[in-house]
Amino acid sequence: MNSLEYEKVELPAIEQLQSLGWRYIDGRMLTDESDERDSMREVVLKNQLETSLKRINPWISDDNLRKVMRDIILPQAATLMEANQSIWEAMVQYQSVEQDLGKGRRGQTVKIIDFDNIENNEFICSNQFKVEGINQNIIPDIILFVNGLPLTVIECKSPYITNPMEAGINQLLRYANRRMPHEDEGAEKLFWYNQMMVSTHRDKARVGTISSRMEHYLEWKDAYPLKVDDSLSSQEVLISGLFNKKNFLDIIQNFTVFEPTDGKVIKKIARYQQFRAVHKTIERIKTGKTKKERGGVVWHTQGSGKSLTMVFLAVKMRRDAELKDYKLVFMTDRTQLDSQLTATFERVQGETVYRAKSVAHLKELLQKDSSDLITAMMQKLQEEDDFNFPELNASEKIVVLADEAHRTQYGALGVALNAALPKAAKIAFTGTPLIASQKTNNEFGSYIDTYTIEQAVADGATVQILYEGREARTKVTGDSLDKLFDAYFHDKTDDEKFAIKKKFGTLSAVLEAPQRIRWICIDILEHYREHIQPNGFKAMIVTSSRRAAVLYKQTLDELDGPQTEVIISGNHNDPEFFSKHTDSNKQKTVIEAFKKPLAESAISILVVKDMLLTGFDAPICQVMYLDRKLTEHNLLQAIARVNRTYAGKSRGFIVDYYGLSDYLTEALEMFSSEDIEGALKDLKDEIPKLKQMHTRVMGHFKGVDKADIDECILHLEDETRRQQFEIDFKKFAKEMDIIMPDAAAKPFLKDLVFLGKVNQGARNLYRDEQLDISGCGEKVRKLIDEHLRAVGVDVKIPPIDLLAANFKEKLQEHKSSRAKASEIENAIKHHINVNLEEDAEYYKKLSERLKAIVEQHKEHWDELVQLLLEFRDSIEINHKKEAEDIGLSQTEYAFHNILVSEVARVTGNESIDEATHDEVIQVTKDLVVMLDEATAIVDFFNKQNEISSVKKKIKRRVIETSFDDAELRKAVMDRFMELAKVKFGK
Repeated sequence: MNSLEYEKVELPAIEQLQSLGWRYIDGRMLTDESDERDSMREVVLKNQLETSLKRINPWISDDNLRKVMRDIILPQAATLMEANQSIWEAMVQYQSVEQDLGKGRRGQTVKIIDFDNIENNEFICSNQFKVEGINQNIIPDIILFVNGLPLTVIECKSPYITNPMEAGINQLLRYANRRMPHEDEGAEKLFWYNQMMVSTHRDKARVGTISSRMEHYLEWKDAYPLKVDDSLSSQEVLISGLFNKKNFLDIIQNFTVFEPTDGKVIKKIARYQQFRAVHKTIERIKTGKTKKERGGVVWHTQGSGKSLTMVFLAVKMRRDAELKDYKLVFMTDRTQLDSQLTATFERVQGETVYRAKSVAHLKELLQKDSSDLITAMMQKLQEEDDFNFPELNASEKIVVLADEAHRTQYGALGVALNAALPKAAKIAFTGTPLIASQKTNNEFGSYIDTYTIEQAVADGATVQILYEGREARTKVTGDSLDKLFDAYFHDKTDDEKFAIKKKFGTLSAVLEAPQRIRWICIDILEHYREHIQPNGFKAMIVTSSRRAAVLYKQTLDELDGPQTEVIISGNHNDPEFFSKHTDSNKQKTVIEAFKKPLAESAISILVVKDMLLTGFDAPICQVMYLDRKLTEHNLLQAIARVNRTYAGKSRGFIVDYYGLSDYLTEALEMFSSEDIEGALKDLKDEIPKLKQMHTRVMGHFKGVDKADIDECILHLEDETRRQQFEIDFKKFAKEMDIIMPDAAAKPFLKDLVFLGKVNQGARNLYRDEQLDISGCGEKVRKLIDEHLRAVGVDVKIPPIDLLAANFKEKLQEHKSSRAKASEIENAIKHHINVNLEEDAEYYKKLSERLKAIVEQHKEHWDELVQLLLEFRDSIEINHKKEAEDIGLSQTEYAFHNILVSEVARVTGNESIDEATHDEVIQVTKDLVVMLDEATAIVDFFNKQNEISSVKKKIKRRVIETSFDDAELRKAVMDRFMELAKVKFGK
């Protein structure tokens, strides 16, 4: 156990959990010898579960108790996600059993968790809880149990290592067997029950679910409804907000969904702003005295999960005793949200959702006094233009929830609904802020909750959008349209020019001018191929008209651009020029293909006019090329198409050919400046950041001769310094990837290559796998790799092995004796780490001897090189000789060393006497023969009964010895079985 990790992160977390009412049990007490588990493969605390089920359901019979426990402990599921979903449904929707409680045999509800009476549950936190997987054991840092079920895993990392957050999440993925499932490197069973996975290093703590990728783990920044001190660490806020008992059970019950996405199920829990907004909304509905006071606006910037917030609100209301009988009316213009609401409710609540097919049908549904859930598509209803609504329902138990309420579609329908539902509370959900003049005077009321663009970027819920104007002979605003018209149509006669202007108008003619579009397409292809495509991302082009959209595609195809598709709306009388791009079925196929990685779908660019500018989620899209005028909400909605998070995506880009910069202030001036802060940052704003990152990373080599790469690499000998260098180098490299190949990056290219060389050299010398540039962007990686290859370094070839025949020859490539000594020292350390599990006690002693040699001879580099080479030559020879000297094979010797170590530890002696040693040798021989025979059984390590039988034999043999001890028996059983897996399980 890492002491810093334990003292700074794990222990404070356990202490805080205890202060919130979680009872602590040391996981080392919860072994296969405890009352809670029969084997280390079991993850449920059976006694806790049984006791809790009886306490919560005192009427339950023994037969039904056994049935419910069997269903929980052995769920019928083929995959991890299926098991997880079925257990969540059993917890939240309860189990049903047949039992006679005095009125005949009938279905009875069994509660696994008592959500109504929180203190009726058993909350336990534990650390060092070992679980046996198929191929290896796992020991998560902290596990949270409720009624014996392991509902949360918390992985703690020291705040002083490189990339602790990523390391923690990576470990969680390994534990859940989600990193490389085919290798069975985790213990999936533990995660059948999991509701939250947390990675923390104190200064940052993030939460995800079993289906979350690394970029989806996010902080919980608000402990709402608790007020917490601003000085608290990220870990303390997360624990206060997520793991106070009330919030924890609330999130499991009301803020968790399983959503089918692209053929697989994704598990999602609320983010802190969603949880807060739902609770604030419910509070307002309950406490507001007037219709307007009961309503309001939830503004959560686009990409931050607004649609899901609406779903969570509806779920929470249905479980609230005071609000469960309310009629809920969802007004939306997005098929996606309409479908999401319907699917979620029918799946989670078992409740029918009524879709208004027409205005007449909507009136009929509103008139009913039932507490149902209605969805109405604003666009569809608007087509009928029949908004003459009489009063239909005067009940106060109605809530209208409007999606994107500032849009024009809601206007006439909103007036009609006011007349139809005079006492209904109205809640608006918007992804863009209210215009300044409407903050206090609007249809719905004041803000209930806000989550701004800047907050979303800071949280990592969305990425920052960078703006770049590209004006070469193409810009429309700020230039004379007549001049541009003349430039593009100079080869036409005056009569032809007049006819063009009459048919299209000057602006449309300029925007659709084939010559202008060709110039822009050439520029787009250069930008896309240099900035976007290398990192595997895709693009959208937004045009002024359907005609321009088709012309863009034709031109990109002529220029041999990547695969491009047009998504535009169609009319019945469209000529083929348009109609071949308007088939809705084909469009659906194209859109789904566009969302996939380039390796799976070559569709790289979508060209649109109005379609897909709102409500379209394609996280792989990194850049939008704008060639039309957009203002106010339309502008904010459109640019948000590139703000979604995706692996390796640190920014989104808006590249402007229309001349947006000339009227950007005017386009957004209707909003309060604090509301749109950070909406668009100029690419030029990244240059100071790049300079700052460059200064910081180069500062690591102040006073070091940068011409001597060996000297620079040796300067990173201290692990803490090396880790800090790695953090700063990655930040600099990522910033370079954003700017490259812009000319602004040129002054820093030489140092980028130098730092890449140092980074690779340090990775090889110190065998430090964390020194990895794969996440720094493909442009940066390619540049550094090409340079390293040019100087004879192949990054794919690992550093030379300690025992390689040409090791001494390769050593001569280092110029100084100090560098040679460091190479040998780190090669020995690596060899020890790699072989540690083969004979832990032998290699631990080697590690101590190595440390002593280096400490005694530091600064005497020539002498140290000689001593280390002698040490290297003796490593494997000594192991064989020491084994032979006492009549053991090398395999037996590894088991012998464990037994010697454990006997010495239990007796408190540094060494053991000769008689005891002779006995140890004989016990070792007996047990190795037994283990060799036992493990020859096919698939032995997956057969729990066989493992238990062998453990008993080890125990019995130790009991027969003169050095028998209960603690010794346990240690020898566990360690011998672990080593047997290494020696005989391959």
